[in-house]
Amino acid sequence: MTDPLPIISLISGIITLVDFGLKVVSGAKSIRDSSYGTTAEVNEVDEIVKEVERCNELVKKQRLAGQNLLDDEKCILAMVTECDSLVGELRKAVNILKIRPEALSKTLESVRVIAQSLYKRDEIQSLRSKLENLARRIQSNVERLMQEERHSSIMADLEEIKAYHKDMGIRGGSKLDLILEDILRLTKQTKQNSEMLATTQAAQLTSLRTKLEILQIEQRNCDKQIKVLKSLHFPEILRRWHQIHEADHESNKWVYDPQQTTFVSWLESQEKGDGLFYITGKAGSGKSTLMRFVYENPHTIQSLKRWAGTAKLYTASYYFWNQGTEMQKSGIGLFQSLLYQILKSTPDLITSICEDRLDHEPWNMEGLNNVFKQIAQKTNLKARFCFFIDGLDEYDGEEKDIIKLFKELSVSQYIKICASSRPGRQYESFLHSYGRTFDIAYYTKEDMRRYIDRRLKTSKNWCGLVASNPGPCRHILNEISKRAGGVWLWVFLVTNDIVKEADKNEELATLRKIVDEFPSDLYEYFENMINKIPKLHREEMAQNFLVTVEELQPLPLYAFALLEDERENSGYAIDAPIAPVSEAEVRLRYPALKDRVRNRCSDLLVVDNEPHPVFFSCSVDFLHRTVRDFLRDYDAKLKMCLEKEFDPLVSLSRICLRLLKALPDANIRNPKFAHKMIGLTDELLYYAREVEKRSILQEETPLVGLLDELDKVNSHHARRIANHWTHARDSPAPRGLDEYYEGGQCNFLALAVQARLVKYVRAKVQADRRNMKKGGRPLLDYALRPRRITPISMPYHSTRDDPSVDVDMVKLLLQNGADPNQPVFLYEGKSVWALFLLSIYETYRDSDGTSWTYRNLEKAWYRACEALVIAGARADCLSNMARKGLSAYSILTSVFGQDRASVLEKGMKQQENKARQSSSCITM
Repeated sequence: MTDPLPIISLISGIITLVDFGLKVVSGAKSIRDSSYGTTAEVNEVDEIVKEVERCNELVKKQRLAGQNLLDDEKCILAMVTECDSLVGELRKAVNILKIRPEALSKTLESVRVIAQSLYKRDEIQSLRSKLENLARRIQSNVERLMQEERHSSIMADLEEIKAYHKDMGIRGGSKLDLILEDILRLTKQTKQNSEMLATTQAAQLTSLRTKLEILQIEQRNCDKQIKVLKSLHFPEILRRWHQIHEADHESNKWVYDPQQTTFVSWLESQEKGDGLFYITGKAGSGKSTLMRFVYENPHTIQSLKRWAGTAKLYTASYYFWNQGTEMQKSGIGLFQSLLYQILKSTPDLITSICEDRLDHEPWNMEGLNNVFKQIAQKTNLKARFCFFIDGLDEYDGEEKDIIKLFKELSVSQYIKICASSRPGRQYESFLHSYGRTFDIAYYTKEDMRRYIDRRLKTSKNWCGLVASNPGPCRHILNEISKRAGGVWLWVFLVTNDIVKEADKNEELATLRKIVDEFPSDLYEYFENMINKIPKLHREEMAQNFLVTVEELQPLPLYAFALLEDERENSGYAIDAPIAPVSEAEVRLRYPALKDRVRNRCSDLLVVDNEPHPVFFSCSVDFLHRTVRDFLRDYDAKLKMCLEKEFDPLVSLSRICLRLLKALPDANIRNPKFAHKMIGLTDELLYYAREVEKRSILQEETPLVGLLDELDKVNSHHARRIANHWTHARDSPAPRGLDEYYEGGQCNFLALAVQARLVKYVRAKVQADRRNMKKGGRPLLDYALRPRRITPISMPYHSTRDDPSVDVDMVKLLLQNGADPNQPVFLYEGKSVWALFLLSIYETYRDSDGTSWTYRNLEKAWYRACEALVIAGARADCLSNMARKGLSAYSILTSVFGQDRASVLEKGMKQQENKARQSSSCITM
């Protein structure tokens, strides 16, 4: 999007100058005295000219940057030269018409000015004519530039804004069309009244300039809105919504019956603190379908409007999906999705709640939290918001964060939240405390009966059986409903099997047998589906399932072609060239690939044709969230199907590497490509870390060659930038005294240290001890402060243990010569040990210290401190921060308590004594 503001600003500046001149020559502007030997008006002229020249330079820069100008825009640029010559005449006119401050009589001085103006009448009239001519021409040029059929930079930008609003379905839109109509009306009025007085013409010019300034402000607002909405949008924002089955027209109506639930009274409730409604139910019970139903139903909107009153009502929904992409199961995904939907509906809110947001900043939890707090705390908000959040049990984060979020939002009189979850979660007692809740299983029996009847009637053969055997068919329908236990997935699966067999002309006895023998437990049914897969495909089936269970996010269909390549050559990912693959080339393989996935995985894996967030279209996902749960429990039996050694985490690492090599549009300067590249890289590093963790008995990692190749691939992608490719990501934001700078000297080994790849780092250090040396931050600093920004917030440890410092990595580096007292010049010479203390101090200050994650962090910190003290960490490392009340001992006491801090302090003193004794021995 080009920036049309300089040309508009230039037009406004020229109009200001002409307007000023017309007022002077018409006598509408009084000429004041000045104690500085010149008039205030001359100063004003100079300021106007400076602004015109500044805008003129900006327009010229755009032109040099390759932006073509229309003839009318070139005419406006040419007017700047005219303005320069008019400025001299205008200064003369001001001097002619000014009253001298040293005059003894104001009356006589006024007579003198009148006489001189008559004497210089021709000069003043000439100036007036030039100004009027310039005014008419600029108005004509403005009129032509604002015509929709013309492709000026102004109209091109405004059309782009309107097109984006239309494409993204942004409601409310901008006021641009109304402003443009006003501008055109003003220019046409001026043309029709070409003989108007100078004062009237000046007034018209003032109005035109005002409208142009308003256009600039509105354009800036729209530009800001679009940038914020683009930053919030992510491809998977509606994927889970599309995967949820729609309820039929009769199902779920019970939710609006006040005799059965309090849902409607909650929607309409004006009572403060009545902001939460909780729907619970076991897996497969239809919670997601119900949530989609109430979110889309007009009855919900009507009831919410009664709550909203005269305020505008906005609704948004989010569906957690723990087998989906990171944005479908994270707090960031939740907040971004809800905020995107809100701001798309009311873009004017962006300027007030995102005013200070920088365009290049990625969204994080803190920033998103702050925006929602602003919405919740506003006292003059003319809006009401209702959020529908499905599948809280699928949230991949700390449950206490959900409770904190709901507490903060539900107290607002502007916000309501309807949430659903499986039972058995920590936040249930909090949600139940509001008294607005129900278990969906109590209400769905009749809905299920209607669904079963309608689904079975889709089979003509079933309808024929009903006509001849109504009683036995009714018994089958009743039995399905009875045995369902409120689980819609069970109903869906059993009715599908009956329809399939009925269409094969099976008899009633066979159909009844399906119901009688259909497992009540879904896991048993899934196992039966696996047992039906031909033995010929069992090993490949096991490999597919084991990989999908371990994946961080759904794999693209193309990944299953890569698994096939791996069966032929385990080194395929390293051997493959670095070359982009086109979507057309990949799509040729899709039809056969889909069939093979189905043959090996039955219907437990389904191919979704929606765009994959990283690699073209078609994601492969589980039939239902319960399938992944089942396969995790079935892990041992899947491994029994393997004839050859197979590690799904190694396979996933190879897939990531191969996808990195095949990424199209490989330009690291493109933020979208860089995001994909870093995302795949971090995913690979996660799998590599898990490989190391699970192979405790092995001293070496099998992925050294693959990780070396990763560095080569990304270096190839980043060959057009000066620094190492690891600089494609931003440094983490500072947290008080805990700051992060790279100084342009990061490298892949430093990233491997951050990723806690102990075995890989050991292999590289043992191969060449010189790898321990690097400029900027020492490797030990990366081990002690491993924070880094990733495009997706991944669980770097599958069980979330010690999510910060890896003590084995710290010990490895210390054993190979790392010095905790090494000064780091990027940080004003603070030592590695001092930086670590400041980091844990800031984390301690930000935490309540009670969470399970924090307690594990504290354990890792203490063990790292013990290792650093043994290696000679000095007690006086923060002597220059004494004025802030900080020392090594004070921080250790705050974080670990006095007893453990004293042990560490004693250790430091002992090590210092040893060092002194050793030094004195050497001296002697």
